[in-house]
Amino acid sequence: MAVKLEFLTTDPEEIELANRYWAMNEHGEFLEVLKELLPFRELKQPAQLAKYVRKICIAHDLNHACKCGNLMRADGRSDVKKVPRQSHYPCEQCVQTQQREQQARAVAEKAELDVQLASHIDWMKRKTIVFLELEDDVVLLLRALFDAVGPRLWNGSFTHETCSGLTPYNPGDFINGLYGKGVLGDIPEGTRPNTYFLHEGRLRIRLNQAKLFLPPDADMGCGEEIFDLMMDRQFTNSEALTNLWLDYACDDVTWYLMDQCDLHNREILPEDFIKIQDVIRHGLRTHSVAQMWYIMWKVARDAAALSTRSYYSDHRATATIPGKIRKQLEIAEKKGELRSDWNRQQAHIAGTLGMVFNEHFGINEYSSGAAVLKMFERLSGQSESAGGFEGIATAFMRDTLDLNTSLPALEAFAEMIRSGLTTGDALIETVQRNPELFHS
Repeated sequence: MAVKLEFLTTDPEEIELANRYWAMNEHGEFLEVLKELLPFRELKQPAQLAKYVRKICIAHDLNHACKCGNLMRADGRSDVKKVPRQSHYPCEQCVQTQQREQQARAVAEKAELDVQLASHIDWMKRKTIVFLELEDDVVLLLRALFDAVGPRLWNGSFTHETCSGLTPYNPGDFINGLYGKGVLGDIPEGTRPNTYFLHEGRLRIRLNQAKLFLPPDADMGCGEEIFDLMMDRQFTNSEALTNLWLDYACDDVTWYLMDQCDLHNREILPEDFIKIQDVIRHGLRTHSVAQMWYIMWKVARDAAALSTRSYYSDHRATATIPGKIRKQLEIAEKKGELRSDWNRQQAHIAGTLGMVFNEHFGINEYSSGAAVLKMFERLSGQSESAGGFEGIATAFMRDTLDLNTSLPALEAFAEMIRSGLTTGDALIETVQRNPELFHS
């Protein structure tokens, strides 16, 4: 017999039945056919026999052992191994040991999570930022976020779900970006289970479930009047503004593409989605959002038509979308034209961030990407020029006072103004043409 029996009964007839059920020869072949063991008391069918035998004894397979060395349990004749082998699964004792170890780890992890969470809560209660030192893109995003959630931004809390009006497609990415820059804080109390967890011993947060808030200014506190003060600035960071607009415009175009894919029953795979985002972003450096909508409409329709052909599956047809977008952009570059009369659908919101871009820069879905990027470059240039002119003006006043040449210097400056030069250019020309009036 290749099994070791552990009896759970003292009934001689049941013990005999179990021995006959498991009896084998030296080749591992069962000696008795199941139907020959029946009838036995109320048992009439062979299918009932294995279940009954399991109730009266435990069969340990001598050819099947756990990694710990314990024999594995055989629930029926088909489980018995004919040659020795190690089990791929743990025995019952090992399972119980693993469960106890897992429970101990869970208790220790919960205790560590509570410790780190308490420290995190204390930090969040003391967290402050300096509004006037925030970058241009952050200021615009916060303005749009305030328009989306109102005073809850600083007086209470908000979640990803309550920010759905921030951008058309995926406002969560913008919210997570603000959190990653340390601009937003989180409130652990009252959140959904598993919002906070440990990963490699460090506290982690599922931001899509978290309760978020805007910390107060270190000196001025927080409120709508602080927002007005924060927005009263000259936007000059062209790189930050460019990246924010490209992120927003790409989000706007993506909404339209996904809407068209839903219309034509297209499902874009994650790897293709990343490619599509890259090519859309590239196209927006030249074209308007509305022009990119036209391309999205065309490629989604073409992919749907392609899927009806016998040699194209739905997956293969949808996978052509990134290449089709790139091809349409190449055609537009060669021809120098692209339809721009595509209008925003009724269900397709611009989002509060889109409204902020329109309010402060006059940018909408019909603004070409090239024009938008040039405008941001000019804003940066104006800042550099303003800074340079301020330095020249300071030197102008200081030198002429030191040398007692204020009157002739001002007369020369006035002459430059009368000739039609701007203030900055007039300052430069006055200094260059009259070096004797200034320090060398």
